[in-house]
Parts: sequence; structure tokens; C-alpha cells
Amino acid sequence: MLPIASGDPSPLMLTALYMAGIFGGYALLTAPEEWQRVWQTVRQSWTRRRGG
Repeated sequence: MLPIASGDPSPLMLTALYMAGIFGGYALLTAPEEWQRVWQTVRQSWTRRRGG
């Protein structure tokens, strides 16, 4: 059973929420073509790192 948190949230949780908000805003404002290009770049670097 999870304990019920009392008081202020931890700084780590606040930072995670802040970063998620920034990333979410960027995702909403970015064109789909840009996401396609980013995804291809990530896939290529992942394939290179794994030696494929």
C-alpha cells in the first residue's frame, strides 16, 4: 500500500512535472514533419549504437 504524501511535493517531482509541461507544449507546437525527422534521427543513432 502506498503511503499518502502530506505537505509539499518533492523538488524532483516538481522538476519532472515542469519538464513534462515543456515537452508537451513543444509537442503541441511542432509540425508533424519535424517529429518525423526527429524520430528518424533517434532511430539512426539507436541503430548505430547497437551496432546494427
